[in-house]
Amino acid sequence: MVLLFADRKSREENEIAEILKHYNTKHISDKEICWGSAFSVITLHKSVEIKAKKGIAVFCNDTERFKNQILPQGFIGICEDNNKSALNILKINNIPVISCGMNSKNTITLSSINSNTLVTGLQRTVFDLNYNEILPTELKIKLKENYKPFSVMVSVGILLLNGIIPDEF
Repeated sequence: MVLLFADRKSREENEIAEILKHYNTKHISDKEICWGSAFSVITLHKSVEIKAKKGIAVFCNDTERFKNQILPQGFIGICEDNNKSALNILKINNIPVISCGMNSKNTITLSSINSNTLVTGLQRTVFDLNYNEILPTELKIKLKENYKPFSVMVSVGILLLNGIIPDEF
């Protein structure tokens, strides 16, 4: 399960949902959009009680309104490296963080991008939701659309943590 903490109808939410639908996911938001069932992406626009034992918490945009969000210990957080509010939420909840950005300190980066392909890098070892080790690697991904870098990096992280190696967006 992926919990996407986002602004209502944000570009990031739409792009991440669009990318992941190609990988047999189900997306639920204000309106239900059902695609396959590899895993579910649930968009949240306010803090909620989470009963799931494990999953991925993705923080997009300004996340100050989620400052009191409680996350279970089996979750992994994904956010931009400059999202101080999200980093604080994850720190308070003692949740491991996968940071996305364009520098060497981030877990997921973009190495190169052009109109047809991008190369993204996983810069450190992480463990997926089934506790399998994922070693640092670079992935070449064919692009069908022009997505924001953050949407691409988050989608790569979500897919890798669900045991899926992305190759096309």
